[in-house]
Amino acid sequence: MAQKKKQEALGVTRFIQEVLVNQLSIPPNQIVNDTTFPQYTISKRPDLLISEFEYDREKKNDREFIENLVAYAEAKDDCSVGDSDWKNAIKQGKVKSGKLKLPYFIVTNFKTTIFYNAKTGKEIKLNKNPIREFQTIDILRLIKNRLTKNSNLDNILTNVDSLSVISEAVFNKKLWELAKSYRNIKFDNNSQKIDFTIGFISLEYFEEKEEIVGKKDKNKIYWSNCSNGTENYPAEKIVANLSMYIERLEKVSQFSEFVDLMEKVRIAIVGTKTEKPLVNEDEVKQIYDVINSMRPLHGCGFDLFGAVYEMFASSKEKKEFGEYFTRRHYAHILAKLLLLNKTYFDKDSKFRILDPACGTGGFLTESFKILHAAYTKTKTLNKEAIKFLEKDCFWGIDVKKENISRTKLNMFLVGDGHTNMIDDNSLIKDFDGEMWDYIITNPPYGAGTIKAGATKISSNRTEIAFLCKVIDLLKDGGMACIILPDGILENPSLSGLREELLEKCEVYGIVSLPKFAFAPYTKEKTYAVYLRKKNKAITKIQKNPIWMYIIDNDGLANSDKRFPTKLRNNRNGWMHDEISGWVSTDGEEMYGLLEERWLNFDDSATNGTEWITEKGEKMKLRKGGYIEMSKIVNPKTYYCLLPEYYLRPFEPNFITEKQLFKEAHKVEKELEVLLDGKVP
Repeated sequence: MAQKKKQEALGVTRFIQEVLVNQLSIPPNQIVNDTTFPQYTISKRPDLLISEFEYDREKKNDREFIENLVAYAEAKDDCSVGDSDWKNAIKQGKVKSGKLKLPYFIVTNFKTTIFYNAKTGKEIKLNKNPIREFQTIDILRLIKNRLTKNSNLDNILTNVDSLSVISEAVFNKKLWELAKSYRNIKFDNNSQKIDFTIGFISLEYFEEKEEIVGKKDKNKIYWSNCSNGTENYPAEKIVANLSMYIERLEKVSQFSEFVDLMEKVRIAIVGTKTEKPLVNEDEVKQIYDVINSMRPLHGCGFDLFGAVYEMFASSKEKKEFGEYFTRRHYAHILAKLLLLNKTYFDKDSKFRILDPACGTGGFLTESFKILHAAYTKTKTLNKEAIKFLEKDCFWGIDVKKENISRTKLNMFLVGDGHTNMIDDNSLIKDFDGEMWDYIITNPPYGAGTIKAGATKISSNRTEIAFLCKVIDLLKDGGMACIILPDGILENPSLSGLREELLEKCEVYGIVSLPKFAFAPYTKEKTYAVYLRKKNKAITKIQKNPIWMYIIDNDGLANSDKRFPTKLRNNRNGWMHDEISGWVSTDGEEMYGLLEERWLNFDDSATNGTEWITEKGEKMKLRKGGYIEMSKIVNPKTYYCLLPEYYLRPFEPNFITEKQLFKEAHKVEKELEVLLDGKVP
């Protein structure tokens, strides 16, 4: 018994460091394990406690630490869900959670983690899905808050942008586990590793999809059958069953578009007549177990392909890939701002969304999730709405066929909507009069071979050609968000293009993104431009002012190494992230700053807004406001649309002629000393 307790203690310590601290970013001093708090639990020791406050062992701040708990867990090493040890942990959890005044408790064996309602004893679900992994502190707060308000609750619903059925932080933890399993597998390159991972994950999701649409056939083999639902199922049987499962799926029309990817997985685990398997049986079992523990993946709330790519692609591949890869927290908020008015499904007012340079479909997947969540919230997600989202709403075009394959799978994994994805060149494709209600895109930049469809300038720049194409493809009154480099907004030689843009469209918002927004893919300074197309009969430049905003902080370091910065205020709000939603220390869901300020924030009266850098240094500069068209339509400004030009104008520090000569004389003397070989 003593040996088992020792193993559990070691297991908890390792779990805290590797999972809670390293993967879920919970501050280590807010975690306490195997410590007695006599005033609360008498002689009983909770295995693991997480609080809003750091625990000071010298000062013994027990009361402050315990009264601000957000989570309590019992850890049982080397046990299975439902066995006697697990049931004993549940009994302890009910008793200790009551003494700790927490409305829920957690039981974990380090492989599976289950959240229980302390009052009812029922398993807690998040958005109708079981929670089978430890969660970020945001979700722990949310669970505590909801159960404190309603102690009988066992299903917690949330739409906050920073949360998901499986949080991205938890998913990244699983990818980290996969990376350990890959150490001895000799993949040809990282692209093969990425495709293998996505293909394997898809096999699990295909079963979920069949369950969701009510087409699961008990007489056929599925993902869950491959291990017979048993933890110690033989590895060789798992491989054989996976091979049969893949062969069956390859014959199902619904999954026919993903045959190539599934076949890559099958060959990797069983080999061919002439080649041995790339992945041995024990490795397959390890990978299967990790992916099986990811369930459920449906409605996961983030881009699976993007997360896998970020984990396994090299820096060189990321730079090569960067022409069409948009970071997902940008894709999400930019799509959400474009679709803010689409809060409910109206069968008489359907619309279409296009990305003419879709890459792997980041903007489209985010748009799908935004509309799905909005319709769910307004209770208009009926069968017709689901069919609309799956078949009619989304359109994607990309010149690279492999990108379209990835976009289709990405859309399928997020819920569907992959029907209208086409490999073609949007700049030369004959659209035969087709137009769209919404367009959102981050087009490639640089010199091209296709002349832009502008009338006031002549250019073969790809980004200019895409801007003109976006305007052409929009319906009258249609709206777009397009990511553009700074030259288009400020270069004097392109003033005619900007004039034409303002004649054809109403530009209603321009958001300046940080210089390193897309690093390491590109360090080009970029802007999100929001526009609404006018009727051709209206050629006069708009009178309405343009709202402009500068994002200084996006939650990642402003450098080539885009690691997360986790600065928070005393309410848990982000101090270095203007994009992401968050959960307060009270467990309340909060919008990100950009969404909160969208089209209404103006700090001209206060001559700036105070904010901090990633190093915690205080700054005060203008961040946003409406710019009158009289300032923009001015020969001196060349129709400049750069937010910095108006919000943070550069003021040169002029010096007098006397000061100039004095500085020149000083430099001259220093040069003489250097040339003579003397040290000044």
